[in-house]
Amino acid sequence: MIKKTLFILFAGISFAACTSTTVKEETETTVKDAETKVAETDAITGASSEPATVLAISKEEGLTKVSDFLKDCHPYFLATIENDAPAVRPIGIALNYDGKLWFHIGEQKASFRQIKNNPNVQIASINSKGQCMRIFGKAVIMDNDSVDKIVFDKYPNLKEMYNTGDKQKLGHFYISEGVANLPTDSGTVIVKF
Repeated sequence: MIKKTLFILFAGISFAACTSTTVKEETETTVKDAETKVAETDAITGASSEPATVLAISKEEGLTKVSDFLKDCHPYFLATIENDAPAVRPIGIALNYDGKLWFHIGEQKASFRQIKNNPNVQIASINSKGQCMRIFGKAVIMDNDSVDKIVFDKYPNLKEMYNTGDKQKLGHFYISEGVANLPTDSGTVIVKF
C-alpha cells in the first residue's frame, strides 16, 4: 500500500513538472515570434521573478517612460557598493536632460566616492500608487555647467549648500546602459534607456 501511494505521488509530481515545462516551452516559442519578449528572470541580476515584458521601444522612449515614473516618486534610493557590500541611501533629484537620466549628490559624500570606485548602481523608487521601479546601470560622473544651472534654478536652496566659494560641490552622474523594471497597471515591463 505504501509503495503504491508513493508511486502515485511520484507520478503526480512528475506529471506536474512535465506539464509545467511544456507550458513554459510553448510560451517561450509563442513569445519568440512576437515583437516583445518575456523575461523569466530579473533584467540584470538573474533572480527569478514574475515574467516581465521587454518593451520594444527606442532608448529615448524608454528614458521618457522612466523619467515620467520618477516624477511621481520621492525620494529615490541609490544603492552603491562599499567594500563588497551594498550601501543604500535616499537621494532627491533626478533630471532627464540631453538624452540622459541625471542624479545628483555632494562630491564629499561616501556615495560619490563609491561610484568612482565601482560605477554599478541601482536606484529604487516608489510612486504614489505604491508601485516600485528599479533602475540598473553604470553611473557616469560628469561635470556639466548646464546641469548645474538647471538643478540650481529648480532647487534654489541648494545654492546655499553647494558650488559657491568654499562650500561643497554638487556632483552629477547619469545612468549609462540603463535598464528599468517599470511597473504598469498590467504588470512589470523592462525598459532600456
